[in-house]
Amino acid sequence: MGFKERDVVIVGAGPSALTAAIYLSREDVPTTLYERGVVGGMAAITDQIDNYPGFAGGVTG
Repeated sequence: MGFKERDVVIVGAGPSALTAAIYLSREDVPTTLYERGVVGGMAAITDQIDNYPGFAGGVTG
């Protein structure tokens, strides 16, 4: 694997990191995202999300 110079490196691929990567890409900012687990973070593998806006009891799915 060769070295690539990037303006931004994001470590982790949870919802906030993915959002940041999308916005940076839209502005043509060279960005690399690293994730060792599941893309989407805990939101991708949990069966309930607490404090979900608009749902006081959380959501399941």
